[in-house]
Amino acid sequence: MSEQRVDVEDSRAPVARRGVDRAVEHLRPVRDKADDAGNAPLHWPSLGPFAAQGEWPELATWVDALRQRYRGLDSYVVPACWYEHESLVVALQALKDHERVAYDQDSPASSATDWHRAFRDISGLLRQFTADLRCGHGPEYGEREPFDTFVANDIAQRRRRAATVALGLDDEDDLSF
Repeated sequence: MSEQRVDVEDSRAPVARRGVDRAVEHLRPVRDKADDAGNAPLHWPSLGPFAAQGEWPELATWVDALRQRYRGLDSYVVPACWYEHESLVVALQALKDHERVAYDQDSPASSATDWHRAFRDISGLLRQFTADLRCGHGPEYGEREPFDTFVANDIAQRRRRAATVALGLDDEDDLSF
């Protein structure tokens, strides 16, 4: 009986691609940039205007994909106005970061199960946060225009805050020119 050698790297590639339906590939986790420094989590409150401008669309795309994959995330868990509430944004970002790391090619096989545990826990938190906010529960998926307006206002606020810090002014100081 001869010994047959199998190259692990070659044998993994076809497995990773198996079952990927091109029609639903957009529903797969959104991968962040490859140059992420050590897969560090994103801290929304400390994001500057330029970073936020790039991250808002990525988070919105990921949230949309998450809602497509997990239909139980109705407006009582993730309301259409999720982006207006920092508690929801931070929790969703934490879940996004966890998924990114869990499905990294260097992660152990058990990390997918860990992600689903985190998903279960964060879903409960999201439901509680949403109940506490007492948001109006409307359509399951919000219109794009309110999101774009909110993001533009958020970026403008972050720019004002950055300018205030750069000029050495207090938050109370007027930046009107």
